[in-house]
Amino acid sequence: MKYLKIMCFALMASLTCTVTTSCSSDDDDNSQVATLPTIQELDNQHAKIVVGTKTSSPDGTYTLSSGDQVTVVSGVVVSIKTADKIAKEEEETKRNQALTAVNQNFVHSTVVATYKGLADVTEDMIAAIEAIAEGGDDEVAAACELWKDARQYWEWSESHLFGAASGYSIDPHIDTWPFDRTQFEAYMKKYNPATNEKDAAIIDEAIATGQNLTGFHAVEYLLFREGQPRKRKDINADELYFMESAANDLYLNSCILEAAWAGLDNVSSARQALLAEAEREPADNFGWEMDNAGQAGSRWKTILQGSVQIIEGCSDITDEVGNAKIASAYKEEDTSYIESPHAYNSITDFYDNIIGVKNALYGLSPSIENYNVTTPATNSVIGYALTNDALKAPAQDVMNKLETALAAINKMVRPFVKNYKDPSCGVAIDALEDLDEALGVLADAYLTLE
Repeated sequence: MKYLKIMCFALMASLTCTVTTSCSSDDDDNSQVATLPTIQELDNQHAKIVVGTKTSSPDGTYTLSSGDQVTVVSGVVVSIKTADKIAKEEEETKRNQALTAVNQNFVHSTVVATYKGLADVTEDMIAAIEAIAEGGDDEVAAACELWKDARQYWEWSESHLFGAASGYSIDPHIDTWPFDRTQFEAYMKKYNPATNEKDAAIIDEAIATGQNLTGFHAVEYLLFREGQPRKRKDINADELYFMESAANDLYLNSCILEAAWAGLDNVSSARQALLAEAEREPADNFGWEMDNAGQAGSRWKTILQGSVQIIEGCSDITDEVGNAKIASAYKEEDTSYIESPHAYNSITDFYDNIIGVKNALYGLSPSIENYNVTTPATNSVIGYALTNDALKAPAQDVMNKLETALAAINKMVRPFVKNYKDPSCGVAIDALEDLDEALGVLADAYLTLE
């Protein structure tokens, strides 16, 4: 009778095991003993370890003196990782953790905070406009100030038009300009929404579904003339109705933006009810998707793609400010293409657009105090880049050109609607082109990390 007997003895110091093979007939005790090497012995002997090598080491993963890792299962080496691969994986893990924090800070500190601020101020603006009905010039002036506050939040938000603002066509709906004065005046001659319910329904529908008769610039046109609040006596009841309807639509769309990035459950119950009643509850949660970039269910297939999207959003608005908002009039391609002309707010719009770029890149919450901020948040696109040798130089270039662009815009002669041919506009365009180019270099540098 033949039998195989295996005895394994664990030695604490060397992790060695012995394999005893005994061949005998019946009760014959004669045996031959063979010892298989442990991982430690192989390492000490500088022996070459290959997948499939038998070893008496217990199951587990072992780090060799070279830094390589060997994994043993059932006494057999099943995998080997080189020290270089381990270091690369560790670096990738650290990078992904850092960029996840960047993406999440961008969502919650910048995007959600900006859209919530926009919704808060537009809600206040509705109340201020309603107060005009029984008020006078002071009430008109108060509504004008709230329009400017709301406008500021919107301009800050244009660094992240990707997501809900573009996906749900909210940007063209609430911010198309110039306001169609000809069509508006035709409506005012034909309809009397303040006193006729059917006319009111027609106006509401036109505002809810159109582009050139709604949003910021409808309210602007009805509140301002040549940079000043209109006189209360010049605003008739039908215009006031139109203004209120446009302001309510602006508020509704602001609530959609907030809910689409914060998550519907994370906005106030009043806003949830408003969205439900209007049947405008967002189907997406862009904030969750950015928070979880690289995971199933996110449109950003990698964490790095999420971070690069932040830079690309900033590049898009930088290009638009320089090559469309300013250049269209400056180069006389379309002199009607002037943003916020009735409030004389154009240059403020341009400046706040680039402050929005700063907020997004620096990971900042919306605030006028950010105008003087020079240090980015740690968990931000620029903050991370400054810690990375491959990204530091392009990040510093963006920071420098960002401040140059802001200074150039601030030196433009106001109001833009009357000075769009001034040489200062050309200087601003050049500075914005330089910033856009620097943003492209930074985005490309980020992509090399993949």
